[in-house]
Amino acid sequence: MSDQHSKRETKTPGRKADALPDGRLEPQATTKRKVLLHTGDLFHMVTRYPRKPRMPKVDRLAGILRNGLVAPACCEDGSVYSDLNIVVTGAPVPYDSLVFLHRCGPESSLYTIIEPGRFMVFVDPSIPVLTPQAMGRNWAILCRDEVYVRDRIAPENLTGVAVHPADGDSIMNDLMADFRRVGIPLYDYYGNVLFAPN
Repeated sequence: MSDQHSKRETKTPGRKADALPDGRLEPQATTKRKVLLHTGDLFHMVTRYPRKPRMPKVDRLAGILRNGLVAPACCEDGSVYSDLNIVVTGAPVPYDSLVFLHRCGPESSLYTIIEPGRFMVFVDPSIPVLTPQAMGRNWAILCRDEVYVRDRIAPENLTGVAVHPADGDSIMNDLMADFRRVGIPLYDYYGNVLFAPN
């Protein structure tokens, strides 16, 4: 983590997707590694598939690439829901009408657990956000670095995705067309570039 917004890249081994003659993707070595988080950056951390039993196995990453980050109450088809069971009363804004983000800071390492199945979506840090202080005194704070956006964050405000290295190949095989369409990079958690749009 760095305290400055920069596009620094170091020359260390990484991976990038290249198409093979049969159309499959093959990771190839590149020379770029990106520092993923800087103080003030916005990110959303989630598992690719829901953890609640008896819930539909919805590919959250596919949905985010298609529709952006959507609050559960704003999802028309019911495919967006939390893995947490939280009921908040007396708050000025319904909890399920917000997209929860982390603003990178000293305490953010608590929320960047690196394990297979989890991924991080980076959001343009210039978009307006609501802070816990703006939500009133009855607001329940779950994370020390949380901020919120009402309703949704459009795909054009996403700036990248980071995945566990063990998930890189399957995500590139399943969702490469979506990454190309949205035009955002895909990294592994160590900053290796798996896909960079032209």
